[in-house]
Amino acid sequence: MKTKTRRGHIILSDVSLCAIVRDEKMNPAGGIERFVSSHVPFVEKAVIVDTGSLDGTREILEDLEGKYKNLKIYDHKFRGFADARNFSLGKARTKYALILDADELITHEKPRNEWKVINEVFNEGYQYKFYKFDFKHVDPSGEYVSSPTHYVRLVKRKFGKFERCLFEYLEDEPQCDRFGMQIFHFLPKSEARAMKNNDFYFKKSALITINAISHFNDEIIEKNIAPSQVEGFSEWKAYNPQRDFYE
Repeated sequence: MKTKTRRGHIILSDVSLCAIVRDEKMNPAGGIERFVSSHVPFVEKAVIVDTGSLDGTREILEDLEGKYKNLKIYDHKFRGFADARNFSLGKARTKYALILDADELITHEKPRNEWKVINEVFNEGYQYKFYKFDFKHVDPSGEYVSSPTHYVRLVKRKFGKFERCLFEYLEDEPQCDRFGMQIFHFLPKSEARAMKNNDFYFKKSALITINAISHFNDEIIEKNIAPSQVEGFSEWKAYNPQRDFYE
């Protein structure tokens, strides 16, 4: 895989950033504009799918599409996380897809240049379907928090297929290699995280996974509820000052 550069930056050849967003004008990682500027210049292509933002995210993305020539924005009605991720993968045309959320960051200057390392891995000719990253879920206090997530974020696009509307996962995920590099996930305060889980994802009574999925489908997807329509949204999206320590 050949390395390209854009204005002195390392470009991941044959890689598309694939992200799904909804109401990300502001978030703990600085919002959608900061997410785009931190990642889109470092990939060959970028696909961002807006699933029904009501807070101005979609309008910001339209402006960013004019600024970044490798960025393409799509609209897709939210029918669950797996459906949205599969739609984004279907719009990419590169061999690999890098799957990130708008409150996450692959560090590229501090503490080390992860983009360069990813390129080195690619140039070694790895042929796995899936690649795992190490995650750090960062609390506003600076503490690292244990939190569930899907760690496979780089996939050979033709093999990438997600399942389940909530707690989504990739089919055949065990067949993977590990980069051993970090993605930082910036969290709101613990009280806001609990509020989000209780009021948007799980509801207080839906503690068992199957009940949570059923609630999410019936109360969020079927009723087309956007995050910004739920009480406490501004607290979920409050900026995490730990983001300031990374470029």
